[in-house]
Amino acid sequence: MVIKTQFEQGIVELVEDLANRPDVHYLPHHPVIRKDKTTTKVRVVYDASAKTSGPSLNDCLDQGPKFDQKILDILCRFRTHRVAVTADIEKAFLMISVAAKDRDFLRFLWVDDAVKDEPRIVVYRFARVVFGVNASPFLLNATI
Repeated sequence: MVIKTQFEQGIVELVEDLANRPDVHYLPHHPVIRKDKTTTKVRVVYDASAKTSGPSLNDCLDQGPKFDQKILDILCRFRTHRVAVTADIEKAFLMISVAAKDRDFLRFLWVDDAVKDEPRIVVYRFARVVFGVNASPFLLNATI
C-alpha cells in the first residue's frame, strides 16, 4: 500500500529497462511496524549504509557540509525581529526531485502483490530524495 501510494504520487517509478548495467544500486529495506500508531502503522526503512561486498551507497556519496546551527544563534535571531515564522514540511525529503540520471542508484525490489499465489518481483526506483541516504539532509537544507 505504501509503495502503491508513492507510485501514484510520483515519488517512486517502475523500472522498465532491466538490462544488466554496472551503474545501478539496489537499496535494501525492511518494514517498521508500529501497532500503537493510528495513522502510519507501517513505514519502509531504506539502508544506504548496507554492504555485501565493496562499498555501500553512503560510502560512495559526498555527505555535503553540515548546516549545524547553534541553538543560541537561532534564539538570538528569533528575538531580533517582530515576527517569527516556523514551518514543518510534511515528508520534506520526498518533496525534492532526484535528477533522472541518478535515479538508478536508488532502485529497490518489491513484490507486486504479496497475497497472490505467485507474486512477481518488480523493480522501482526513487524519483525523490530518500531518507536514509547520507547526502539527504544536505540536499534538504540546501533546497530550503
